[in-house]
Amino acid sequence: MKKRLSLLTLLALPALLMIATPGMSQESSDLQKGDPETRKLLEQGSRFYLEGDYRRAIGPYQKALDREKQKRTLGDTIWRVMIDNLGMSYGISGDLKKAKETFEYGLSKDPKYPMFHYNMACTYAEMNDVDNAITYLRQAFEYKDNMIKGEHFPDPWTDDSFQRFMHNDKFVNALKEMSRNE
Repeated sequence: MKKRLSLLTLLALPALLMIATPGMSQESSDLQKGDPETRKLLEQGSRFYLEGDYRRAIGPYQKALDREKQKRTLGDTIWRVMIDNLGMSYGISGDLKKAKETFEYGLSKDPKYPMFHYNMACTYAEMNDVDNAITYLRQAFEYKDNMIKGEHFPDPWTDDSFQRFMHNDKFVNALKEMSRNE
C-alpha cells in the first residue's frame, strides 16, 4: 500500500497548512464543519501522516473516527479524508485487517465514494486476494464520477499494491476492460 498524497490530504486541514485551493469553493463550508476536538485530532493525525509517520497518525485519526461514530459533525469531504487517511495509515503500517475494517465502515456510510472501493482493492491486493481486488477495483471505476472535486483517480497500472498482479492474466485482462470502459 503506497501513500497517495492527494490534494485532499492537504485540504483536510486548512487551519494547519494555511492553504487556499482554487476550484474548491463549493466545498469550503464543508471543510469548516466539525467538532473542535475532532478537528484537533485530525490535525494531529495529519501532521504525522504528512511526515510519513503512519503508526503515530493512527491514534489521533482513530480517536477522531470514534468521536464521529458517536456523533457525526464533520462535513463529507473531511470525513472522507479522515477515513481514507486512517485506512491508508493502517495499511501502510501493515495492519491490513484494520485497514479493511476502516474502509468497510466508510463504504457502509458512503457506498458510492470511489476511493473507499479503490483502497479496499489495494488492501485485498496486499492480502494477495486477486478476486476481491478486481471486484473492488471494478466498483471504484463504476463510481469514479463521484470523486471529490479536485481529487484525481489513481492509476492502478502504476499503483504499488497491484504490481504483484501485473503478470496475472485474470487481473490484467480485468484492468484492461475497466480502463477501456472509462
